[in-house]
Amino acid sequence: LTGALLGALIFLLLYGVRVLDPTSVDWILNNPSPDPAQHYLGWELFRRSPVHLPYIGANYNAVYPFRTSVLFTDSLPLAALLFKLLGGILPTRFQYFGWWGLFCYMMQGGLAQAVIARIAGVQPTFGRGDKSKAAIAIIMSPGQTAKLWGSVLGAGVLVLFPALTMRTFAHEALAGTWLVLLALYLWLRSDELMSATRRACLLWGLMGLLCAGIHLYYLPMVGLVLAGYAVRRALQKRGPAAVLLPIAAFCAAALAELFLLGAFAVNFAGYSNGYLSGADYLGLFVPWLAPSWEQNVYMGLGAVLAVVLAIFSVVCNARKAERFFTAHHDWVVAGVVVLVLDLLAAGGNAITVGGKTLFTVPIPQFLMDFWAMFSSCARLAWMAGLLLAVAACGLVLRFWQKGVVPALMLAVCAVAQGWGQRGELFNRWTDYHYYGFRYENKTLLTDPVWEQIAASGRYSHLAFATFDFEHDEFWDLVDFAADHGWTSNSFYMAHMDGNLAAVTLPGELNELSADTLYAFIDEDELARNSYDLHYYRLDGILIGSVEPIDGLEEEPAPEVPAHTMDLTKSDVDPLFLAADGIVLGMNGEMMTEEWTLFPGRYRVTLTGSGFDHSYIYARYGLINEETYKLDIDFTGIDPNEMTFEFTATEMLHYWRVAVHTLDDANVTVNSVTVEKIV
Repeated sequence: LTGALLGALIFLLLYGVRVLDPTSVDWILNNPSPDPAQHYLGWELFRRSPVHLPYIGANYNAVYPFRTSVLFTDSLPLAALLFKLLGGILPTRFQYFGWWGLFCYMMQGGLAQAVIARIAGVQPTFGRGDKSKAAIAIIMSPGQTAKLWGSVLGAGVLVLFPALTMRTFAHEALAGTWLVLLALYLWLRSDELMSATRRACLLWGLMGLLCAGIHLYYLPMVGLVLAGYAVRRALQKRGPAAVLLPIAAFCAAALAELFLLGAFAVNFAGYSNGYLSGADYLGLFVPWLAPSWEQNVYMGLGAVLAVVLAIFSVVCNARKAERFFTAHHDWVVAGVVVLVLDLLAAGGNAITVGGKTLFTVPIPQFLMDFWAMFSSCARLAWMAGLLLAVAACGLVLRFWQKGVVPALMLAVCAVAQGWGQRGELFNRWTDYHYYGFRYENKTLLTDPVWEQIAASGRYSHLAFATFDFEHDEFWDLVDFAADHGWTSNSFYMAHMDGNLAAVTLPGELNELSADTLYAFIDEDELARNSYDLHYYRLDGILIGSVEPIDGLEEEPAPEVPAHTMDLTKSDVDPLFLAADGIVLGMNGEMMTEEWTLFPGRYRVTLTGSGFDHSYIYARYGLINEETYKLDIDFTGIDPNEMTFEFTATEMLHYWRVAVHTLDDANVTVNSVTVEKIV
């Protein structure tokens, strides 16, 4: 309970109390990352989605008329299902992510303290007090009391575990690192709680349900702890049933839940993206070795210090440590097996240490396709970090006779853990306590006509012309649709086949419907003359309707629709970015942002300077598939302006313009404008 209260205190210090208001959602939608908006809006679309058995977790409103699952919008499926049952009494805007964050911090602190105390051997003895009273007294020596408070300080190290800090209100479901601690706690108490195989199957089956209902990445992490449980049962010679049946129960429960959530019946499912993003093994101890945010597995300065102090404690108390490890050799062997398996899984098929890839393991393609479901496999190393941290804190307390000494050691570790993240923690405090920034309604849809359109009752569907969620307008429009019970034909999901969605969703325009409001964002405006719709512009966003919208003035159709590309979204070395465009030096190259172009004839105009020292072309092609160069006709050639035309006989997906320098002369690109001339 003390560790849980510590977790709650740290959470409230970092995030305040306004995130706990279930009707406050602006702090989610205002997040610089689109992930929290995806999680919240995935829930909002799911809460109003119809239910068709047996897939109780299916979402029919997010990519209408197709089916997806609340699982793949990372909306905490178990919570989403619970609150969907209460949907009729909930306010229009309702979020549970703030309370989930508080719950995660409390569970992290409470379970960390419990696990550390277990390893440390801090076991209060309960006895009767005065016979005339029915009170229960906790009988502990001063040394034990100091160690008990030391376990609280150790919990402080785990509450500030970097993965929990990074994922809270960024990728909320992954903030459930306490699931690993819960698995470790059950494992440590397995002789008491799971003496019977039947009870072991029940408890590990419940763990399977929790993992599948929170986030898929916790299935392999907790599954590896279960593997340690099975190894120890094998060393105890408990028989095949005690070893294998809990594993079967864990897998069966998780698979059954995933089936009900609709995980195996999702349209546009793309479970494999063909790569593994593995961890650098030294990255657990060295913070700057992670090549990307996803591969950051650092367990924190305080946790690393705890490991060092644990080794120091073992050396200083060699005889005591030898007796302890000999008496618990089965735990040691099983723990080593868990660590090795976890590091192998987290590394992917490339063994990387200290920023250098030592070798790559050849993996058959079918196995790669399966394992790539967990392509960000570096996350699995969190389990190793959590195990090392709690084991280190527990061993520091275990091997010192006087409890004050190890308690002071862990106090230093807790302070170091916070100090090592001081920048990130300060940013969190600033973001969530500066109310004007975080909690203000910043929707781009400010025109009151939006509400008039919704109140008319004529529309029940929102349809985007193409699959492209890399726009602020996209999320505001989906939020508008979710608030009013509409469906959306486009949404971003984990494990989504983006290529299939990009090819399929433009088909929404093949059969226009009067109950659908069509949205044309950025380059989609080039297609407006191809469809017989009434067009209007609200807050700068082009919308279309089969029937006229009363009280609104239509926007005249331009003879030649044109749109200018956003050069800041180009794929280019940041060193080449200038105030008024992009300046390419020797061996410089740029690729513009990716667009979807409807069939037609197009003209592209580049302005700048030095184009006589450049090579310019256009290409298109689906992600991770072959790309194609277009046959283009240059109709204007000038060092300061280049114009070319081309014909698209079919939809061009992920179309881009490329500019390369040919020598050491600078090439400047100030603008790229695209016109649909036919």
